[in-house]
This record gives sequence, structure tokens and C-alpha cells, in this order.
Amino acid sequence: MAKTTLNKNITHFLKPKHWPTWFAMGIAYGLSFLPWALQQRMGKYLGRLLYRLTARRRHICDVNLNICYPKMTKEERKNLTKAHFESMGKGVFEMFSTWFQDRNKTASKVRFHNQDVVEKALAKGNGCIIVGAHFSSIDMCGTHMARFIDVHPIYKLQRNPVMNWIMERQRQAIFSKTIERSNVREVLKSLKQNKAVWYAVDQDYGRRNSVFAPFFGRQCATISHVSRLAKNTNAAILLYDYGRTDNGYFLSLTALENYPTGDEIQDATLINQLIEKQINTKKEQYFWSHRRFKTQENDNAPSPYDR
Repeated sequence: MAKTTLNKNITHFLKPKHWPTWFAMGIAYGLSFLPWALQQRMGKYLGRLLYRLTARRRHICDVNLNICYPKMTKEERKNLTKAHFESMGKGVFEMFSTWFQDRNKTASKVRFHNQDVVEKALAKGNGCIIVGAHFSSIDMCGTHMARFIDVHPIYKLQRNPVMNWIMERQRQAIFSKTIERSNVREVLKSLKQNKAVWYAVDQDYGRRNSVFAPFFGRQCATISHVSRLAKNTNAAILLYDYGRTDNGYFLSLTALENYPTGDEIQDATLINQLIEKQINTKKEQYFWSHRRFKTQENDNAPSPYDR
């Protein structure tokens, strides 16, 4: 399991075994200076290359689409899979920009709708929990959300220590505080301080941390932590939608009423339904190459990703 690098300095990562990653990061740094439109174009071609090279991710994407859109033809799934990889390729270049460039360079391309929802939520004094999904522009849109809101994002550590070192420091520079996903104490502290905490809630974290709720008609492991947090802290819940447009990006927030309900499965079902609606407006931008249905309701059932 990866460990935080916030207590390390760069000298810990200068050994020869890390040189290939540093070389790749040097290329990423150079690419981050390219104009936005050119980065988007190059990201599209990077995605096409990844589509050809990563058969396993291509298969995962096709399985997910077959589960979620059973009426899609094989050709339609193939075309959407290609569009997904192109979108993810653009996301790679956006990640480079957020790591190495001033976010003000792309500020004019961002539109934030319903910012006042946060102000109303925090006026209650119990903090708020922002929940959303994983779309390919998550790095760019998350970076710009911090321009408008003092938000504390929950993040997952990376296995590569050099990338982790760069990522954690970049996020420290953007956000007033970041919280590793297992650090519940810091989440509670942020809410007690009447801050906004941001969770991306649509990935499979295993049976222990989840309840099973339908997602596009299929039972899947859905984290129940947010429901319990809201119940125990009285924090307001805001639904976060965001994405890439032809000319930039949009961010949008909506307050959830009557949540939590007191039933964790019902709460998880509601969140999944709302995320489904977001996905349907921009299917290619969703993280289809993530194994969303990895944990089966029946522990003995084979994985849908088995070939």
C-alpha cells in the first residue's frame, strides 16, 4: 500500500530506480506549456494510442458498458470505448497542466454554476460534504473548484512514490487541506471547522466499506461512509457535477434534500441514480475503465471481468 510522501523531501526519490519516472515527469512538465487547444488535440491522439496498447482496460470498459447499457450494440460499445479513451487522454494532459502550471491560465475556460449553494450549506454551521463521480476532467475541474470554494478533497495515494510526491505537493499548493481517504479523523475535524469536504463516491472500495445498491440496474458495492458521516455530523450534502465542453469546463452544485434517509442502502441508491443521470449527459467522459463491479454481491460469483 502506498504511503504519504508529505514527510519526505526530494532527496528520498533521487535513486536510479526513480530516474525513469523523473524523465517521464520532465516530458510532462514540457508538455504542460503547450496551448490548451493543442493539448486537447494531443490528448485525443494519446487516447487513441492507449486504446490500442491497453487491451485489459479496453476489455474492462467494454464489460462495464455491456452491463450498464445492455441494449447497445457491439459496434456502439466499441465506438464509445474509443471516445472514452480519447477523453481520458485529454485528462492526462489536463493533469499535467494542474501539476505544473498556474491554474489562472485556464480560469477563463471555467464556468461555475450555483456557487451560492455552498454558502447556504455552510451557513448552517455543520460543514458540507460534496459528493460526485470520476470523470476524465477531474484534475482540471477539481483544481478550479478550489478557486471558488475552500474545499478539502479526499484523495487516494498512488503506488509510484515519485508521482505521489509530485501529486501531494501540487494539491497542497492548490487546496488549503487534503485528506487521505483512510483518515476519518481529519474529515471530522474539517466538518467541525465548517469546511467543505469532497468525496468521489463511485469507485469500488470492497465489501467491508460498502453496501450493495443498484447502479444502472446492477447491484454494486457502493460506499456507505458518506451516509453515516451526514447522519453523525448533520453536514449538508451537495451533489457535484462537472465536465469538459467544446470550449472549456463547467462545474455545478446541487443541494440534496432529505438526505440521509436513515437507510444506508436507500441513500446509496439515491446517489447512484443521480450519478447515472450525470453520466448519461457525457458518457465518454466517465471512468469506464475502472472495475466498478469488481466486488460481487455473492462472494462466490465470478468477476464479470474474467475472460
